Amino acid sequence: MKHNIELPEADFFQVYLRGHLVDHHFPQRNNKRFIETRSDDAYDTFVSARLEGKPVPIARELAMRTLLAGLYVSRYDIIYNVVEENLWLRLPPEYMPDFAVHLLGLQPVSEILDRYEVNGDFLDRETYQPMLTELLGTITEILDGYGL
Repeated sequence: MKHNIELPEADFFQVYLRGHLVDHHFPQRNNKRFIETRSDDAYDTFVSARLEGKPVPIARELAMRTLLAGLYVSRYDIIYNVVEENLWLRLPPEYMPDFAVHLLGLQPVSEILDRYEVNGDFLDRETYQPMLTELLGTITEILDGYGL
């Protein structure tokens, strides 16, 4: 859906989405079809908004909402925030990203995230604080087991 109005390159949406998925360790980060489909949808949203006469900044914002729908917070983000905000005295900051990735693969952590049905929109739920408390306890036990 290309027209003779000012449009960003469609590739911008793919590059941005791929970077976002990788940076936040979303499972779709290697799903080429997902990235292409979501990027095409964002591009179509941008074009439609421009054709409706919306200014470029508003059209971009609408396109970005389409691009990132359901991808606002990842399991990694939640774990990293628990570690960074609560365990900063126990771990050097440079270890936190890798430790958060490590924790993602551990069964006790995954079970908590699964039980609370953590997905890209999880922050809107009332169960956020209880889940954080449970995660903090489990991660603290894991650290104690490592002698840290």
